[in-house]
Amino acid sequence: MLTSYRPVAQSLRPFGLLAWLLLASFSVEAQENPLAVRASVRFNSVPLGEVLDAISAQAGVSFSYNPKKIQPGQKITYAATNRPISGILDDLSAMGLFDYEVVETKIVLTPKAKAPEDKAPKATLSGFIRDSSNGEALIGASVWADGLMVGTTSNVFGFYSLTLPAGSREVTYSYIGYGRMAKTIDLSSSRSVDISLEAAPALLKEIVVSGAGGQALSETQTSSTHLPPGSVLGKPSFFGEPDGIKSLEMIPGVKLHSDGSTFYYVRGGDRDQNLILVDDAPVFNPNHLLGLFSTIIPEAVNDITFYAGDMPASLGGRLSSIMDVRTRKGNDQHFAISGNVALLSSRLGLEGPIKKGKSSFMLSGRLSRIKWIFEQGNDDIEKFRFHDLNGKINFDLAPHNKLYLSFYNGGDKLLTTTSGIEWSNHTTSVRWNHVFSNRLFLNTTLAAGEYDYFLVTDRENQVKWNSHVANATLKGDFSYFKNPNEEFDFGVSFGGYNFNPGNLTRGGVAVPPIVSVRNSNEFVMYGSHRVGLGERWDLDYGLRISSWTNAGKSFEFIFDGGRNPVDTLFFDKGEKYKGYQTVEPRLSISYNVNDNSAIKASASRNVQNVHQIANSISPFSSFEVWLPSSINIKPQTATQWVLGYYRNLPQVGLFFEVESFYKKMKNQIDYEAHAETLLNPLLERELRFGEAEAYGVEVQMKKQEGRLRAWAGYSYARAKRKFPEVNGGKVYNAFYDRPHQVNLSLGYDLGPRWNIGLNWNYYTGAPFTSPVGFYGYNGLEVPVYGRKNNDRLPDYHRLDFSATWDLNRNRESKFRHNIVFSIYNLYGRKNVLFFNYNKAGQPEGGFKVPSNLLDERLVTTQFYLFRFTPAISYNFKWR
Repeated sequence: MLTSYRPVAQSLRPFGLLAWLLLASFSVEAQENPLAVRASVRFNSVPLGEVLDAISAQAGVSFSYNPKKIQPGQKITYAATNRPISGILDDLSAMGLFDYEVVETKIVLTPKAKAPEDKAPKATLSGFIRDSSNGEALIGASVWADGLMVGTTSNVFGFYSLTLPAGSREVTYSYIGYGRMAKTIDLSSSRSVDISLEAAPALLKEIVVSGAGGQALSETQTSSTHLPPGSVLGKPSFFGEPDGIKSLEMIPGVKLHSDGSTFYYVRGGDRDQNLILVDDAPVFNPNHLLGLFSTIIPEAVNDITFYAGDMPASLGGRLSSIMDVRTRKGNDQHFAISGNVALLSSRLGLEGPIKKGKSSFMLSGRLSRIKWIFEQGNDDIEKFRFHDLNGKINFDLAPHNKLYLSFYNGGDKLLTTTSGIEWSNHTTSVRWNHVFSNRLFLNTTLAAGEYDYFLVTDRENQVKWNSHVANATLKGDFSYFKNPNEEFDFGVSFGGYNFNPGNLTRGGVAVPPIVSVRNSNEFVMYGSHRVGLGERWDLDYGLRISSWTNAGKSFEFIFDGGRNPVDTLFFDKGEKYKGYQTVEPRLSISYNVNDNSAIKASASRNVQNVHQIANSISPFSSFEVWLPSSINIKPQTATQWVLGYYRNLPQVGLFFEVESFYKKMKNQIDYEAHAETLLNPLLERELRFGEAEAYGVEVQMKKQEGRLRAWAGYSYARAKRKFPEVNGGKVYNAFYDRPHQVNLSLGYDLGPRWNIGLNWNYYTGAPFTSPVGFYGYNGLEVPVYGRKNNDRLPDYHRLDFSATWDLNRNRESKFRHNIVFSIYNLYGRKNVLFFNYNKAGQPEGGFKVPSNLLDERLVTTQFYLFRFTPAISYNFKWR
């Protein structure tokens, strides 16, 4: 016999009524058998006693239990749809809350029997989560078992694994910017379920997502930021060119060098302490046009994860940060073409299935159109251009095997009739995914990257200086998902490096002096373990062990205490010499204060064995020399501690976090005054070694939903260095010591076809060394310098604006296009890059370097770039 009941609110007492209205929704139809009643319930952090009272009042059943043993005050989150009371009680029982049985008309609750975990029936749900429109992997997608309060996220290949109590389970899949999918899955045994989620751009537009909301709270990791492609494409940009690296300036603790540069500094580390990986292959120099643009094409990117502190044990090699870029695999459902036409370059992308649903390809390229600007009035320029090309193909070889092949090629060329400069980056990656079981996943990667720089001094006689660095690595990464609260990651890698610190050739023949080429090998093994400790604590600990060895053919100098060469050591081809074995522990712990806030702490040690030798702070240089840890250079090391508080405010759509850090760095590199780094066989004699420390506080707040989206960040941080042979052995501010940093980013939808964006950035001025006085000598004014970095440039600040006009009236059209209007440095701030002290004023108002200082007086001048800079670009996509 069926009986209809009025809403639960009418049958609850006043306090129960308030809790019910705030925390739950519930509807049932009662039957004579109370366990057969079907219900749809939803509770969010509600005490168990109130949950039982609500079920009892609505279904007409009564519960009997001992409050001292059942703990009715413990809060639970649970949801079920059209499920019998028996199923609801089974779920609550599976959560470890109680056992139950029906005695006459009552449901008697007893303490949960502690069954050995290995005997409890379990089943593992696994698979891949993809975009339904193109088959791209969704990285960091959430998988949540409704009613069990357990979940997981997909890895960098979209793979997930979740072990649950066996039985019928309701599982919800979600990803920022995509619709949610709820499925009832029969988990009587382990099974694989692949999921395709549909994009929902009308529901959510992204600025930047940093593991937002609940996901950020559930992760143990600190100091990581997730940058979807939309966060790059939607940001006001220089000359209408979206830039993945320059988007990093929105992150507190990341400081760009200046206007016209993609050099960046993270938490008090130098610029060579940042590693950029594209599909696991290193990009040694990400600059185009001497730093105006980076090498990352936004349309080729599927996901960017930026680590500034607590790096996974699987990643290493740099002290300060790792930018992990994953490129798109290409649409495996249909062909598509996309492109962009801007003032300085054009981009074009092609993608489509090779075999629908099984294999696909992606090509994305960019060509500059800048020569016409610089050749005006300058007939000497013959070539001035840059290019990028990304490509990728992938194959489903079998149900448990996937193969990915990707490459990148990019370069710059500036040639006049007599001289010029050229540089290029190349990367290649081959990756094989294999799913051994529902719980064990393997990714095997062969990745290579190289960088070449050519300084052409005499084109007619083919005289050029070349520096080179290359790396190739083979590695295997395993992930074992033991259960929702426990995961193991482990792996090994073998890598080799080749370094040419710079040699001169004439017609392809080496010209003395000869700087020795270096070769190095690296073996790494690592392991990490993530485990939940009860309901609120999570622990993630790991260890990374590396062995670095140098090998011939090469030669190295031995220096005495006065840095004079006293011996030369020669090593035959393949002969091993001078190695370093290092250990890098990683530890992070998280405490969930409640459903919407968490406290996290981490400690880590990082080691760096490749070192960039660059004695210039100019932002306009791709002149780079790289050297390995060897006889005269020890590995750089850094130990960092982080403490953070994270708060989700779902009622207003805000996420807030604050992190403090302290970092101690050893074996840091600085230079002798007027160091010679070009064609110097004794290059290591010019280096000075010391220590550095950095500390600070970083605050972020993000609103990611609605017509108005916002990102706000502030950091206060210091970076100090101390070298026995620099600045008289006294502590000095690093060039990137810029204590105050403010970043504001706003996006607003004016209507269905118009949206605007604003970015404002502020930094304290960078330290530099200025003269403390001048003295006269034979009629000349000679500057006198005191302490290193004794002065600061004026503070830097800049406001950028963009407006995007969607040209489509029909939002279902397969051809999408828009126009972006942008203004870089809206109010025309003169942001000083550097000062000159060797120029003289002219009667007409200009300046020049005087040829006769007896007749002209030196004045201080300043150099700046890009005041009010408007731009327009056109973007399109067809599928």
